[in-house]
Amino acid sequence: MKTRFAGIILFTSALLVVSCTSESPPPEASLLLSGGTVLTLDPDRPTAGAVAVRGERIVAIGDDAEIARYRGPGTEEIDLGGGVLVPGFVDHHVHLLNLGLSLLNAAEDERLFLDLSGLDRERIAERIADRAGSTPDGQWILGKGWSQGAWGESALPVDDPLTAAAPDHPVYLSRVDGHAAWVNAAALAAAGIDSSTPDPHGGVIVRRPGGAPSGVLLERANELVQGLLPQPSGAEVKEAFRLACDALARQGVVEAFDAGFLPMPGVVGLGFDLGRVLDLLRDVDAEAPLPIDVRLMIPAPSALADRILASPDAFRELSPRLGVTHLKLFADGALGSRGGAMTAPYADDPLTTGVPRMTPAEIRDLANAALEAGLDIAVHAIGDAAVRDTLDVFEALLAARADLDPARLRIEHFSFSSRGDQERAVQLGIVLSVQPGFVAPGDDGLAMEDSRVGQEDTDRVYAWGSLSALGARLAFGSDLFTAPGAPLATFHAAVTRQNALGRPPGGWHPAERLDRDTALRLSTTVSSLGDSPARSSALRAGSAASFVVLSQNPLTANADSLQSTTVSAVVRRGVVTSRP
Repeated sequence: MKTRFAGIILFTSALLVVSCTSESPPPEASLLLSGGTVLTLDPDRPTAGAVAVRGERIVAIGDDAEIARYRGPGTEEIDLGGGVLVPGFVDHHVHLLNLGLSLLNAAEDERLFLDLSGLDRERIAERIADRAGSTPDGQWILGKGWSQGAWGESALPVDDPLTAAAPDHPVYLSRVDGHAAWVNAAALAAAGIDSSTPDPHGGVIVRRPGGAPSGVLLERANELVQGLLPQPSGAEVKEAFRLACDALARQGVVEAFDAGFLPMPGVVGLGFDLGRVLDLLRDVDAEAPLPIDVRLMIPAPSALADRILASPDAFRELSPRLGVTHLKLFADGALGSRGGAMTAPYADDPLTTGVPRMTPAEIRDLANAALEAGLDIAVHAIGDAAVRDTLDVFEALLAARADLDPARLRIEHFSFSSRGDQERAVQLGIVLSVQPGFVAPGDDGLAMEDSRVGQEDTDRVYAWGSLSALGARLAFGSDLFTAPGAPLATFHAAVTRQNALGRPPGGWHPAERLDRDTALRLSTTVSSLGDSPARSSALRAGSAASFVVLSQNPLTANADSLQSTTVSAVVRRGVVTSRP
């Protein structure tokens, strides 16, 4: 018995040795990508050659031989073809409806509105006259994208060219910044705007010396007209949303923050029926899942914001891909139309310091209501006075709410600010959502901002390098509401301080360039949401399988070639949303 028992022990031990030393193959991957370079952004393993995915997660990163073990009969494979795989891009500030409407409009020969981008005043008048000739009298003519800089002027236009071009049609043309409109006499008459009309709260009717309206409406003054404008049908809105999401997915975007729906043709308007548009976006996602995740910022004060504040749980997660995360407030307008609220007069118009859209008290009250509802706060603040006032509100909120995570507070754009407020924003720990693509100097190396704030102060405009050096919580966005540019447009502007044409040589205020590692991390990291910390974009086993395959390495490619980088494949949460 003793001998037989000992034999059993020896046999069992041998089986254990075999089972422990024989490595079983890992479970089969659902997706395998190999044959290129993987930039993981993980300091423990910065580069690799292949990735294995199961479901929505990465199960392994390594060289081709290591990852080949995860291949099975049901594994989908993508050959990187020598390309470079990086974490998927995140756009922290985009306008999906307006991006989509621009794409739809371009595909339909400008049926919805005229694209006036880059046109001078004379050519705009010609286009208006042409459209008037084919449009029944009394019907609106809409356009988008004008800028007085295109005809070499700083002063805002007057209605005369539009009135002469279309005397029998009301004309409404939104400026390139989305914060001003140029209208004709018929449009002013239709809206009942004359010399006796007072400026609305948060808006300005620009006037001639005698007090008569000049034809330009700034900020909330546009709401006097917007209720009269034709808006797209439900089917057009849905098609626009699909076009926009598909376009972003093809650019390598896996997650986007929608910074507010703008009424067509594209000026910020809080009287717009935001609820209808939100319902249509939800319908689009229900009909076929969106190829990107969408976090919604709801402009306030608005009727939709009131609905959400009353029942926040009903809007927090509209689908696995869609949900409301922020209330979006507007402290001021934009520098281009001199609506950014400044502490000193504009250098090229000493009669104005901009247009405050909301008072600090209004921002505070809505911010408190949003926080009570579990929503985060995003405040549009471009001028240094708007930045100062918003920081004052945020500082008071953080002092009054000891448990408030400062990352739940965001400033959108943070364009022009004092050095002291730059330091204060960093000390407070709030998120600064910035748009490197705003840097757009012309052939002479000067940007519009040089004229608005004065060249001696523009080292404090778009000071991303200084903010990063201070340790700011930056988040990258495109602010797209027209057709997208190159996939690496934001990255290129951040690391070169140049426009898409590479101007000026060496960059505009080149000391504010970001290094490429920082720019890539900011292009791919998701900012904090609610009580959840920022999500690292590093690719490692267990992390979300969301990445993009590029034609060249953004960390090493020649700066002049960054704009020609193409996207060959995109994976979002383990699902291929775009491929060769």
